[in-house]
Amino acid sequence: MFRRILRLATSVAMLCLVACSDDNPSDASVVSPESSGTPVVSGESSSSVAESSSGDAGESAANVASSSSENVAATSSSVIANSSSSAKAPKNTAACMWKGTDEYVPVKTGLDPDDKYGAGYWYNFGDSFKGGKSFIEFPINDDDQLNEWENIVRLIGECGGYCGALVLDRGSANEAYAGFGFNVAGVEDPMKSNPIDGVREGDISEWGGVCVTYAADQDVYLELEADSAALYEVKLDKSIDFVEKCVTWNELNAEESSKHARSIRLKMKSTEKMTGHLTVSAIGKYDANGTCEIEGYAYVIPDGMRSFLAGTIVLRSSSSGQGSSGSGVSENCTVPQDVSEMWNGFAAPLTTVETGLDNGTETSGYWFSFGDDMSGVGSVKLPQPLGIEYTTGDEIYDYCMGVCGEFEFAKEGDLGVGFHVAGMVDPMDGGSSVAKANISSWGGLCVTYASESDLDVVLAYAQNDGFGNLSRMPKVTLPKSIELRTECVDWEKFMSVYSEVSWTFMTSVLFVVHGDANAKSRFNIRGLGKYSDKTNFCSPGDDPFVSGKMGLVIP
Repeated sequence: MFRRILRLATSVAMLCLVACSDDNPSDASVVSPESSGTPVVSGESSSSVAESSSGDAGESAANVASSSSENVAATSSSVIANSSSSAKAPKNTAACMWKGTDEYVPVKTGLDPDDKYGAGYWYNFGDSFKGGKSFIEFPINDDDQLNEWENIVRLIGECGGYCGALVLDRGSANEAYAGFGFNVAGVEDPMKSNPIDGVREGDISEWGGVCVTYAADQDVYLELEADSAALYEVKLDKSIDFVEKCVTWNELNAEESSKHARSIRLKMKSTEKMTGHLTVSAIGKYDANGTCEIEGYAYVIPDGMRSFLAGTIVLRSSSSGQGSSGSGVSENCTVPQDVSEMWNGFAAPLTTVETGLDNGTETSGYWFSFGDDMSGVGSVKLPQPLGIEYTTGDEIYDYCMGVCGEFEFAKEGDLGVGFHVAGMVDPMDGGSSVAKANISSWGGLCVTYASESDLDVVLAYAQNDGFGNLSRMPKVTLPKSIELRTECVDWEKFMSVYSEVSWTFMTSVLFVVHGDANAKSRFNIRGLGKYSDKTNFCSPGDDPFVSGKMGLVIP
């Protein structure tokens, strides 16, 4: 009666882009300055830091390694705010030099107009030349078919900025640190790996300072490197929300040194082992009112989705629709991810709905389609042919970050997709007996979806000959919406001719569309979670019927 869409067959690869702090950096087109041992100059609002070195920058973002990190799981939505001015003051957007959402890799410093010296390209650095063991782990798998900068474009697309997990371990050094930055004027020979004294100096005094839009779960240190590798530093407080902080050269005590600048860098540091997550989404010249308009909300990838992504703070887009302000920035709204703990397409790739009620057979939560069999009602078209009964699901779910497809009706009837709450009674006997489960503790369901037709959410009892009469089962109808929409409905609102036992002993949750002959209707189930009384949800703003992913195949 039904056809399964997927069965988990492979684990997610744990290879990540990693910049390992190494005394012998890999070949890279962006390099760091050679250390001169010049002491750090610190301003009134700054603190002293160790001198720079050729061994701590320019390490390739294309190095691939397998590593683990401490995970931080949280979610947050907020308006992107400028910390240095009134919320109503207009920003000087002409001074914005780079935004991750533009997917343009170099920061437009103006000191390398022909892109001859590689100015503005992001590089990574660490503490290896001092005996440290810190490194940076990136939330994408390196693609060997692409060059280094193409992989960085994928990274920026994944996060809406330059991002990574900074895994700090001081080793034999006094202090651990790692971070990323860009050279303001480039290097003399971008094709040479780590040239001695190869970093060019540039006069950026007319900038007046720098504005950085970032999100971080640990304090961050903004540095200006100048004057033969002297560093001028100021601390930026941690913020899970994206914020713009603007700092003058005077605050860095670097007014004169800004005429001989080499690079702008951001790093985390610690005397203890720790992991911090940092995403930089915009860079601009100083303006008291801020410079870069960034629309969207911060989302922290939760633990359990993709372990090498967990804790990463990413910028997700929002539109002027549901739960957002007229400017297109989410305001006082809840991100759908907060109520999608069972199925979170925003953190694809996915495998199964995490019902928490598997009967021990590990067959719960797998999506299947129904109505597209010998009944002749029609077919459920998925993003690509299944080919075999079971697939890894990555190809299907990565396409539009959910379970998605198109219902094509040959005659009037019902088509749909669904999953079993507890799984099969005996998966090996070839039968279709489905286990029952008590889902009353869920309280109801929150669904993030898009559908070109009204979508019935049905609490079903699987039978030997199918699901029987769906109209007699408890259900709620979600209104059609061509934009992603989040609805939370408690069990009491599910229409039923039965008593509470209807959701106390359930087998399946179905998503059903009733259609006329020759009709077509697209759908996407992006998120599922237990009932919440929240009502104001942010709109993700991407097209739910095509791949909304950037770079890696993501939103």
